[in-house]
Amino acid sequence: MKIVLLLIILLSISSCKKVSEPTPDNTIAQNISVLIQPNLTDAGYAANQESHYVVRNSKTHLNKLLLFIGGSYSVPKNYSLVCDHAATIGLDVISLSYPNDVAAAPLGVSSDKLIFDNYRDEVCLGNQVSNEVSVNALNCISTRATKLILFLKNTYPEQNWGQYLTSSNTLQWDKIILSGHSQGSGHACYLGKKNLADRVVMFSGPNDYSIFYEKAGNWLTQNGQTPLTKQFALLHTQDEIVPFTNQVANLRGLGLLTATQNPTLADDLASPYNNQRALSLNIPANSFHSSTIGGNAKLPNIWTYLFTGQ
Repeated sequence: MKIVLLLIILLSISSCKKVSEPTPDNTIAQNISVLIQPNLTDAGYAANQESHYVVRNSKTHLNKLLLFIGGSYSVPKNYSLVCDHAATIGLDVISLSYPNDVAAAPLGVSSDKLIFDNYRDEVCLGNQVSNEVSVNALNCISTRATKLILFLKNTYPEQNWGQYLTSSNTLQWDKIILSGHSQGSGHACYLGKKNLADRVVMFSGPNDYSIFYEKAGNWLTQNGQTPLTKQFALLHTQDEIVPFTNQVANLRGLGLLTATQNPTLADDLASPYNNQRALSLNIPANSFHSSTIGGNAKLPNIWTYLFTGQ
């Protein structure tokens, strides 16, 4: 309960008007953002669900999609800072609305070795395999993203959203950067295991550490489709929601770090951050867990590297 309340406090912001027409971003003139209610993409979604946040640069286009997946209890617009920055460098960006009211980290007390595997599979792909969540095929991340892109393709044909779909209207994974914060970082990583994505970028996670077995969750250690050379992570050394040591253990289980390696402290480094793919921060923040996607002046350069660096 304490984790739930803290996350709500840290991630909640004032509610935004739900619209389906683009509105200019007054801060960054070249970005155009829009909030899209899920029920506009499929009548099967309830009308009161949080809106997807979509932002696109009107001049610069890398022809890659950043699919951003938020943390527990968050709403997509919470991540406007990192999403808007990604759009300024030319990425088409979706911060996705999805069922996120069951946090990942507390599941680590279970003796079920596959608890994280099943949790991720159901939320990401809609397979009815988890006792912890109830997410069907319509509401899973992959379906919600597909239906949103179809809506964008049909509503704004001049913006070329169709490039992120195959001829059979499935996701064109190799043009998609999978990213997320906290719970969402694990979903991004899991989808990168199942599909060959352009890259995976994780903020403050993944958090699938088994406290019961004192090691990374099972799925993290399995082989996946997206190579480790295309996976990146940014943590904070003082994370107050999930212990930094647990997050590091997960990155080691994933193979992003060796058994004795720690993330490279990026505070006083310049891009390309010693060409490391696992970075950490020790910057001051009101919330260390949320600092990786926050407003510190050091972050935009780090984000650019994570989303576009080699």
